[in-house]
Amino acid sequence: MNTLILVIFVVLIHLGTGVKIHKLDVPEIIHFGHPVILDCDFTLETNDQELVVKWFFNKTLVYQWIPGTKKRPQVSGILKDRLNLEYVASRDANSVHRALHILKALPDLSGDYTCSVSTMQSEDIETKTMVVLVLAKSLKLQRIRGEDGVIEVQCIAEGVFPMPQMTLSSLKRNITGPEVTTRRKGQLYEVSAIVTLRALEDPEEFCCKLHISEANYTTRKEAIFYPSDHFQISVIIDEY
Repeated sequence: MNTLILVIFVVLIHLGTGVKIHKLDVPEIIHFGHPVILDCDFTLETNDQELVVKWFFNKTLVYQWIPGTKKRPQVSGILKDRLNLEYVASRDANSVHRALHILKALPDLSGDYTCSVSTMQSEDIETKTMVVLVLAKSLKLQRIRGEDGVIEVQCIAEGVFPMPQMTLSSLKRNITGPEVTTRRKGQLYEVSAIVTLRALEDPEEFCCKLHISEANYTTRKEAIFYPSDHFQISVIIDEY
């Protein structure tokens, strides 16, 4: 009897696996201000009934669509008024509104996106993370003359997201323990690093690096400072 039950169970498994998400298309990185489409491609079994498509942002329900009804997708929370609800992902009646068409990517939309596709018979869920990248509005590397034969070298980055790391270095001497300060301004970050050194005797090249690990992005500014206050050479280099 137990063998018969096991055989029936195995047969049922092979007859169908229920609803299945084949591809969750969520870009890892999207640049600030761009539109973006998050898609959830799935298939159903012929006997699946009462399909519901849901999207969650950081585990909070933000989108729900029930095919077969005349109701438009329901949008709530952080995505309210930020989607193009006329977007059609597929001609299949069960997949027309499966995707999220975000009109403008802003930093607060960085996070985990979960697609849930469920029927009375089964459910499938997948999650991916998206980061909205905002490149620094400005990156400044400057020398400030101090007192008693010392100078301060300071680097400042403004209007960047997500939170970056900043380092200062010199080609002529080791720089240890620069004071790094990070401030949140609205949805963006401002970062500064400053170090006190003995005054320059000869031209010296400094480098400030700003790194965003989530995007594998680095930008750096290099500057040659001279003992005279009135002359310097600088260049900015971006790396992906």
